[in-house]
Amino acid sequence: MKRLMTGVPDTAFMVAAWRAAESDRPDALFQDKFAHRLAGARGLDVADEAGSRAMGQWQVVIRTVIIDGLLRAAVGAGAATVLNLGAGLDARPYRLTWPAGLRWIEVDFPEVIAWKEARLQDARPSCQVQRIGLDLTDGQARRELFARIAAESPSVMALTEGVVPYLTNDAVGALADDLRRLRGARWIVDYASPESVRFSKRLRLRRPMPAAPFQFEPPDWFAFFEAHGWRAADIKYLPIEARRLGRPAPLPPWLKLALRVGGVLGPAAGLDGLRKSTGYVVLEPVSKEPV
Repeated sequence: MKRLMTGVPDTAFMVAAWRAAESDRPDALFQDKFAHRLAGARGLDVADEAGSRAMGQWQVVIRTVIIDGLLRAAVGAGAATVLNLGAGLDARPYRLTWPAGLRWIEVDFPEVIAWKEARLQDARPSCQVQRIGLDLTDGQARRELFARIAAESPSVMALTEGVVPYLTNDAVGALADDLRRLRGARWIVDYASPESVRFSKRLRLRRPMPAAPFQFEPPDWFAFFEAHGWRAADIKYLPIEARRLGRPAPLPPWLKLALRVGGVLGPAAGLDGLRKSTGYVVLEPVSKEPV
């Protein structure tokens, strides 16, 4: 049987299907009326092929709420441009209200951009949207794009939602170095503690996706980014925010018990280690001048 998921671009359809499913819930944490049309039958099929991935779907829902808030705060503080790298089928320029003068740049694989353009051709964003088909692992093309944005935008909030985990350590380092060259830039990026990565592997909490494996595994997450000129300005942990939202992680009973006993994520980690195991970090430059 031929697999529907053949690479990282297909994860965008899976995520859109999960956002559509959340929007259909009577207790939905957000409403994305564009998710169904963006996911299409392809998204539903890819999500179905992924099987039972309750934790993955839960993470997408909570991260959507977290990033909505972080972007609102950034734009409220004066960010003139949102640079959404690996934008996938995100519909924030359409489902949320933004200043009309805000510049929103979406970058993703050409086939994803083409699908999105076709599906949203009759929709109107609340800000100025530009889409660019580009493979982010193409370093030369990426640097040329960033150079143009740096020349045009005085304050940039970069976003890589669900992107960094699929890249190698070297690829993330190169991306981090290139983003440092944007003027007044900050960066919203996925966080997973090294302990949580080892824990997930050991207990097989993530169902493997051979066509789109997770690869980013630095021994010290914060030290890794600091070595590339970035430091944490804000952190929103998924489990903590989920508890605040009344949508705790769908952990099996045996795992909850093990975490209460402690030590599952490492020595004396227990529940506190779980609460701070995954999230989204707002990075800012260590110094004002690009490296």
